[in-house]
Amino acid sequence: MIQATPDSDYISIASLLVAIVSFIASLVSAAIANGARKDAERIAESAHDEWAQQKWFDLYFSANSAYDAMEKLQADSIVQKSGIINIHGGNYPDRANEVIRQFREIQAMAMVFPKCAPIGTLCAATSGFVDDPGEMLSKQRLKNLMDAMNEIREKALVNTSVLNRVIK
Repeated sequence: MIQATPDSDYISIASLLVAIVSFIASLVSAAIANGARKDAERIAESAHDEWAQQKWFDLYFSANSAYDAMEKLQADSIVQKSGIINIHGGNYPDRANEVIRQFREIQAMAMVFPKCAPIGTLCAATSGFVDDPGEMLSKQRLKNLMDAMNEIREKALVNTSVLNRVIK
């Protein structure tokens, strides 16, 4: 009995076809993996950008609350000729200490941000009250705090793409 063996040319051609199909499949797999990696990088970058923007937003709102408290303290304060400060709705030391507490909270938040102009401006506007308590009633100090808030606001501006997204 003679056993038929496939011609070696057919085996070579079949092996070549399997190799070509395997190569094409690996290229397709690599392209899919690369697309998935790019999507993951884009999503991670977007999530980071939104997180960073939220941190600036949080700092802006904390600074805004402190600004409002300082502005109200200034509006409610009456400096007597003797230098004594009277205040409507409470006593001056308690209200001033509350504003300083808010400033310290803001500074604690700001210290974890990278060094940059807005953070420097904010720290300058919320420091130095121990040396000169009269600074709490300074209109210039209030303006400096508003300037710092405007610099932070620029960092906190909502990306328009976030506002234009449609949630399905």
